[in-house]
Amino acid sequence: MRSHEPRIHAETDAAAEASVLRDFPLHPGIRELPFGAPTAGDAEESGGPAAADAAAPLSSRWSAAAADAALVLLLTAIAILAARWVTGRTPAAAGILWAGAFLVLLSFFAVVPALVLFGKTVGMALADLSVRSEAGAAGIDAREAARRWLGTLSTGLAAGLPLIWTARDAHAPTPADRLSGRALSVD
Repeated sequence: MRSHEPRIHAETDAAAEASVLRDFPLHPGIRELPFGAPTAGDAEESGGPAAADAAAPLSSRWSAAAADAALVLLLTAIAILAARWVTGRTPAAAGILWAGAFLVLLSFFAVVPALVLFGKTVGMALADLSVRSEAGAAGIDAREAARRWLGTLSTGLAAGLPLIWTARDAHAPTPADRLSGRALSVD
């Protein structure tokens, strides 16, 4: 279809595009709202908070967590491969346990300092999410960042089951939000 031709089904195309954006957001200029969340126009009419103040949707949170996990797993794999290259041997069972402990420690240091200094991790930056202090500045207290990491780790160890309550209500806090006292927001 050429750009100078009139669009006959503009409303149908807009509705189809909106559902595609909810399913898999690829357009960086369009902010993703939680499913069923009020839009900016709805918030102005109701006198409620703007949509930008809403909690980040689970889809964005999953994207951020996946990117952070991929980064930590990649760095751990590099460490294991470097150890194998230096020693020439495959790690034993005890070495795998040490690699698991290294993975947890690395995830702590990939998340907590980033949240304290910048208010976002690498994955959160890719998903346009951040966590802010009470004053609205980027970055949070180290205790809050450590609690957020612990909440995310416990959710991951429970295979995401605590997110069942969050999935029902888009504005419900996740375990990491509850432990840290800070919710993620869309930038």
